[in-house]
Amino acid sequence: MPIRFAVTPLRCLTRLALLAGAFALASPALPAPLDLNATGRTESDKDRDWYNKPIELFEFWGIKEGMKIMDLYPGNGYTTQLLSQAVGSRGRVLAYASYDHEGFEKRMKPLNLGNVEEMVMEYPQGFAELHSKLATLPAASLDAVITIRNYHDVKNPAEVLAELKRVLKPGGILGIADSRAHSGKRDPDHCRIGEDLIIQEVTGAGFKLAGVSQMLSNPRDDYGRSFWDARWIVDQSCLKFVR
Repeated sequence: MPIRFAVTPLRCLTRLALLAGAFALASPALPAPLDLNATGRTESDKDRDWYNKPIELFEFWGIKEGMKIMDLYPGNGYTTQLLSQAVGSRGRVLAYASYDHEGFEKRMKPLNLGNVEEMVMEYPQGFAELHSKLATLPAASLDAVITIRNYHDVKNPAEVLAELKRVLKPGGILGIADSRAHSGKRDPDHCRIGEDLIIQEVTGAGFKLAGVSQMLSNPRDDYGRSFWDARWIVDQSCLKFVR
């Protein structure tokens, strides 16, 4: 069952405060610092922090308080929980195409996060039929879409990207991190994809490349192993696109 969203009303005591509040609603504030020791975070989560660098990654992508964000393919909710912190009570996180509902619910149910909603799509349908589900969402309804180490598995990227562009607001962010493969190669068996191929596909869909970060790079990775075998040294692309 979807979790209801909680929205905190704005109370302004003076005209100046009212104007400031209106501006804040139009332009989301900076995120609160992430609490990596928050209730519900596991030791496994803290291990993942080492190679995911969520604080730096969210800053690079421009995740801010009050945003409405899609966490595409949320897995067990590791990133969703952190996004819930970052966007705050005025924001919303849509955990979309959730293929590990059991793991996601195990994490989220005790937390009762009022700004998170899950949309379940079983594997492998979630990677083959995503575009048809995205087509049911309102146009220009999201500030950002992020996905971490899942883009390599999307079966029809052109159709999916067209829908993601449609549901994002003008200037909206598409953040993609994925395990690198050799140039031009998509290797779903090893959970990898060439960075140049991601850029080619996403810009070909009409997005603009807004940033490339090396924060998740690692020259020790020879691309010979899958992400889960090489995760402590995996070389990852970190890309920011805008609609």
